[in-house]
Amino acid sequence: MPLSVDQTSCMPADRPGIPGGTRGHAWKSGILIDDMESLQKKLLAVVACLTALAVFMACAMYRAIYINPENLAVTTLAWKNKSIPADMDDVSLVYFTDLEYGRYETAERAQNVFDRIHAMNPRVLVFGGDLFEADVEITEDMKQQMIQWLSSIQAPLGKFAVLGEQDLTSPERLAQVQEIYNASQVEIIDNSSRLICNRTAAGIRLVGISPQEDWQAALQGVQADQFTVLISHYTDPFSSEALKAAGIDYALGGNSHGTQISYPVFGGYRSWPGSETINRGETTSVEFPYYISTGTGCIKVNARLNATPEIVYILISA
Repeated sequence: MPLSVDQTSCMPADRPGIPGGTRGHAWKSGILIDDMESLQKKLLAVVACLTALAVFMACAMYRAIYINPENLAVTTLAWKNKSIPADMDDVSLVYFTDLEYGRYETAERAQNVFDRIHAMNPRVLVFGGDLFEADVEITEDMKQQMIQWLSSIQAPLGKFAVLGEQDLTSPERLAQVQEIYNASQVEIIDNSSRLICNRTAAGIRLVGISPQEDWQAALQGVQADQFTVLISHYTDPFSSEALKAAGIDYALGGNSHGTQISYPVFGGYRSWPGSETINRGETTSVEFPYYISTGTGCIKVNARLNATPEIVYILISA
């Protein structure tokens, strides 16, 4: 009688790789354990990166709101050109813009700005526009305080200003700004030019341009042999066709606050009318070098990120 063999009972129970075998089950479990450990490490790495990013962003926003707006810097520039006469050698010029005195630029912050300028003792003072924040109601006390601040700067070779769009929000606002400048011996040079001299008739020329441009009026008196500086609140006019043969040697602008909040890689958080094609994030080739100041005040939001408020100190050399 044929011997009956139980095929299942003859199969080695511990044979590697055989489904259902003890070692096969352990081998498969080892793979599963290794995969889980690898996944856990990757998840921990992702969590660590996200945590570090969150901490970095929190620190950056803390600085942007509580530290940076108070952290007033001084940027130093040098103008050296053969068109600058010897009598203008070592003359200092201070340029500041976008004070935005009001809700965010408090009296304490503004006092710090004028104290710093006073300590520099400039021979020439130039303001680039936007004396007050657009929405602030200018009281008599605020007006007298501004007159005191501006009058405290001696600047024996002259104090000059161009208007910004927030100086032009209404006829009443313009009249208030003009009254302050008149009482402080600050000359508005919108759409006009002035020759700055030191002891002799030779000097350098400032050309002021208004947000309401009039190039024909502004460029009258400009001479090819004079060192000529364009002062404009808006910076988009730097690329105007009217300037291509105007003999401008340098330009100073403001308005965009250095975009005020500028994210790494992504750039500014908003665009600024009047500075959409030329700002600290967008450059356009023009006929002359220029500097765009970040200004001193804040608008819309009381924060600054990668746009430190600044005063610009310029040393002129023959």
